[in-house]
Amino acid sequence: PGLGKTTLAYIIAVEMGANIKNTSGPAIERTGDLAAILTNLRSQDVLFIDEIHRLNRAIEEILYPAMEDFALNIIIGKGPGAKSLRLNLPQFTLIGATTRFALLSPPLR
Repeated sequence: PGLGKTTLAYIIAVEMGANIKNTSGPAIERTGDLAAILTNLRSQDVLFIDEIHRLNRAIEEILYPAMEDFALNIIIGKGPGAKSLRLNLPQFTLIGATTRFALLSPPLR
């Protein structure tokens, strides 16, 4: 049996009057996976990431500015010709769930 993490996230979204987008850490394998999720959010949506401790560090690095500044920084190309593109994201609420708190990186704690 579960611990009710997903149910709690849905209750929070309902109380906020928001839509919820549900995913899990293992489902987000590449930075592009997270970028696709973030760019499809609407204003005031709730993004629920179950097993958030299973995100790899490169994906977490994309998540930090999304949480702090509601922005997605994308690098296009490689080497000296690479360009950085900043996309503004709608304001959203992130709920991360884990039963393995010790495995979270310090910024997510």
